[in-house]
Amino acid sequence: MNRRIYMSYDAIQKYLSFCFLTKHQKISLLDAIFHLYQKSNYSYKLPKNVNSLTMAHDSFSLYQGLQNLTVDVTPIIQKPQQIYKNVSESYFMFAEKDAKILLQFQNELVHFHEHDYFEIDLVLEGETKFFTNNSVCNLQKGGLVIISPGTAHKIEVIERSIVICIVMKKSTFDDSFFNLIKADNILADFFNKCLYSSTENYLTFNVQITKKILQIIQNIFVESYSSLPQSNEICCNLISILLSYALRSLSETNNFKTYNDVHTNNFSKIINTIKMDCDTVKLKELARRYNYDKAYLGKLISKKTGYSFNYLRNYYRIQRSCNLLKYTDDSISSISEQTGFSSVNSFERNFRQLCKLTPSSYRRKYERF
Repeated sequence: MNRRIYMSYDAIQKYLSFCFLTKHQKISLLDAIFHLYQKSNYSYKLPKNVNSLTMAHDSFSLYQGLQNLTVDVTPIIQKPQQIYKNVSESYFMFAEKDAKILLQFQNELVHFHEHDYFEIDLVLEGETKFFTNNSVCNLQKGGLVIISPGTAHKIEVIERSIVICIVMKKSTFDDSFFNLIKADNILADFFNKCLYSSTENYLTFNVQITKKILQIIQNIFVESYSSLPQSNEICCNLISILLSYALRSLSETNNFKTYNDVHTNNFSKIINTIKMDCDTVKLKELARRYNYDKAYLGKLISKKTGYSFNYLRNYYRIQRSCNLLKYTDDSISSISEQTGFSSVNSFERNFRQLCKLTPSSYRRKYERF
């Protein structure tokens, strides 16, 4: 099956609501999609151009405009069993994007699941219930929950409620949402802990739903669906802006689930130091700075990330060198020195290992016009 299969939000939601209101039972999203598929209620056409959406002035006008958008249900049709397992970002509908925005469905029979990407749910109207294995949280209008990868959960959206869902790849989070993790605030601390720890975690707080917030959300939908150049970057930047506005509400944070393990609490700072000081950082000085034994810290980094200290340091060095190759005319030798490599040969060897091409080839590929 080579063609993509699309269904409208409206068609899926109408069938879910029909079963709930007439049969007095909830059915799963999977059952709704397969019912519509069997009835040939789908399309192979590309999604509607969301640039034609009229600017929304309230949550309900936004919802009405978004209902006509489509969902790519191809993965669900092809591999339906995976939707109730540990869902991978490679299975989910990211396409070529690092982030995606969706409408949550009302009256859906939901199941506990986990996935390897970040999820943000924001209640624009009504209410929803957020479940983990150990708790239940009622989110009213303005309620926002950020769910870390690997956290078992489910979201129940109440009848006539409007909830948007943003999903963000963990694998590209460092690059795409760097501004969210370089700051010194509770949100940056949360993301950093989740990036470098497998512990279940989530953060809930309240956001004031204003016209500006709704406009940002609508623009995220536009860029999320767009195939125009730079749409991925614009989408990620808009999500960062949305969360920056949300930060203004963090003085009223509730249910921030934290853990007292000192290793977990310090670990995001350790990784951030490797990232920011990759050109000069050494394991011995890093251990001394955070009061660890050098050998123990090396093992801790390997255990928590799956990578050695040297690999992580070189990874961030190569990331920095990529920007220098793209956006400066500095020589290969100069870039090697700026990023902390002991020699050009060492730089080129590590670059080929991570990027699968030489620094010179990389520069030609991204050569500016």
